[in-house]
Amino acid sequence: MKKVLATATILIFIMSLSVSLVYKDRSANDDELLIGFFESCDSQGNFKDEFYPGEEVYVRGAGLDRGGYYYIYIIRDYSPSWGIGKWDYVHISDLDIVEGPIRVEVDENGLIEGQPVLIWESAAVGHYDIFADCQTDGIPGFYDDECDAIDDLDINNAGFYVVPESLLGPIAVLIACFIAASLKRKKLS
Repeated sequence: MKKVLATATILIFIMSLSVSLVYKDRSANDDELLIGFFESCDSQGNFKDEFYPGEEVYVRGAGLDRGGYYYIYIIRDYSPSWGIGKWDYVHISDLDIVEGPIRVEVDENGLIEGQPVLIWESAAVGHYDIFADCQTDGIPGFYDDECDAIDDLDINNAGFYVVPESLLGPIAVLIACFIAASLKRKKLS
């Protein structure tokens, strides 16, 4: 039993260490370091890419069109290229909009006013991107890569995802079976 607990503790430590290394530069207080971004987060402004059904999704951003405003859309993961070239613009009608438009103002420092901002009250299972369409510069209604921003490519080509609750049960059952098998094996020894 001690071996099983020690192994589980080591695995949890390694997983938490790897997560902390990945998010090392993504704390709630580093807006001045990150330029031109919108990112999904929790209500405290901590970056977050994995949500549960019914959970609230927030957004924060920095390096944006100063003094301007954006319409934010949550869309089903957009797999084709967002396109950067002059003739490759993605139009809002090309996107499967789940929530939005949500209007956010940007202050003189390029930060979303009052961030983090609630953009989805009750998340549903799936993979999603966030499209932030600048209304004060660039071409409204198109992703033209000048002032617009997207949150994508964080998780399997998506900006964030909502985990089906049905996966949580089987994972717990597998862990319980592993522990039970280890205990049984130890009793037989």
